Amino acid sequence: MKRKILLVMALFTFLAIPAKSAVTVEETTDAEYLINSGFSQTLAEDVFMQKNRVAGKPVEPLYETSNNVFVKGWKRFFSYLDPAQESYDKLHHEIKMSPSFSDL
Repeated sequence: MKRKILLVMALFTFLAIPAKSAVTVEETTDAEYLINSGFSQTLAEDVFMQKNRVAGKPVEPLYETSNNVFVKGWKRFFSYLDPAQESYDKLHHEIKMSPSFSDL
């Protein structure tokens, strides 16, 4: 009886072990892989842009956003009220070392 329980437990243990696949860092940081894994397009674009900046390649956005003036203004106003809100300028801006009024 103990031997049968031990064999059944061993069988379930081997069936429960997930399949290990060889996935490289290059594949896991690909935009298509991130989106298919359930991450947002914004995160995929951020990863893509950071990889291009590190590699010295030109930085271009993956996705074009088409918003009218009212929507852009509303997003900027809401982003001003809630600093945790992701804004388009998070990675699409030139870094300036001196502070200015636009930092407020």
